[in-house]
Amino acid sequence: MADSTSTPAAGPLAGPSFTLTLVALAGYVDAVSYLRFQGLFVSFMSGNTTSLGVAIAQQNAAKAGELAGVVGLFVGGVLLGTLLHYRAGRWGNTCILLLTAALLLLAHTGPAATIAGLTLGMGTLNASVHQVGRTKVSLTFVTGTLVRMGTGLADWLSGRAPAQDWLWPGTLWLAFLTGALSGAATLRHQPTRVLLVAASLSLALALVARRTRGIT
Repeated sequence: MADSTSTPAAGPLAGPSFTLTLVALAGYVDAVSYLRFQGLFVSFMSGNTTSLGVAIAQQNAAKAGELAGVVGLFVGGVLLGTLLHYRAGRWGNTCILLLTAALLLLAHTGPAATIAGLTLGMGTLNASVHQVGRTKVSLTFVTGTLVRMGTGLADWLSGRAPAQDWLWPGTLWLAFLTGALSGAATLRHQPTRVLLVAASLSLALALVARRTRGIT
């Protein structure tokens, strides 16, 4: 929520750079979960919903229960993060990222709570940045991002809109892909530190969130 009484000083990250880093963090964590837990996503709920339908059709009660729980935890994380954002006001993004860092650290230190920590963390993260300047942003809705890129590209080619209408969604997609690549590579080479890296990145983002311009 924007502060109506003061304007934050320019920070080390501009709004777009800050947002791209958030998207990369989500891709990183999603890749780690996918590899560790046999195709389970913690930020891509479209994939989990498809898997849930398949599990129900195959009468796989254990898998269906796990997937339904993940979807519920994700929604709970969004709810928690949104309420925190409302209450914290201008410190909303900072508080959300601190909570996300804490949940990722919980996932790192408590194996029994790893899935819950990751899923709540990604749900909470999605309650942070919703808009950069005048452009709406969905941090983990990759399908919607690609749709906006395709329609923006069509509008640009037909002379209806400038190039940035498709370049920005394309950049968001590349950020998520880069995060996923980084998560998979870190899990391979530093498996015991992979979630500590994610928690540290979330903490670093929390420290600069208040001084980042152009995000709501």
